[in-house]
Amino acid sequence: MKHLFLLCIPMLLYGCDLDSWTSEVGDVGIVMAYQPVYGDSTDLDISIQDPRPIERAGKIYSYQDLLIVNEVGEGIHLYDNIDPANPVKLSYVSIPGNHDVAIKNGILYADSYADLLALEITRDTVQVLKRITGIMPFSNEMPPQESTYFQCVDASKGTVIGWEVTEIENPKCYRP
Repeated sequence: MKHLFLLCIPMLLYGCDLDSWTSEVGDVGIVMAYQPVYGDSTDLDISIQDPRPIERAGKIYSYQDLLIVNEVGEGIHLYDNIDPANPVKLSYVSIPGNHDVAIKNGILYADSYADLLALEITRDTVQVLKRITGIMPFSNEMPPQESTYFQCVDASKGTVIGWEVTEIENPKCYRP
């Protein structure tokens, strides 16, 4: 009995594959489905922009007189934090594909899709000290939602940098 249980474990784990999908979808007509948004190296540019509202806050760091708030998938918000009771918006730093940040010894480390960035941040500037490409575990080959139809990824069109919902006629892929 014990051996039978051990043989069942791989089958149970196989059934829990969250990254599974099928491309054998029949004709379903026009449905709301996910369509990949493709990007290239120009979509990886880091830039300082005017402050904007926070929509999806991630990690928050207090560093020197700055308050740094991660905008999940987008970049970071910088605040003047000299008076912690009244932080003042300074700027927004666009870091496409950013989901995580950390600070050590005055260097802000951030992911940008599959790349790791080392940034020097001040009140007025952001300088990319180093970009190491392709080392972060990033996959955007499937839409964010389960139980949905989607347009299959075509690697020849570039890297998938996001997904948008739109009407698609007979999409060929489905994520259970």
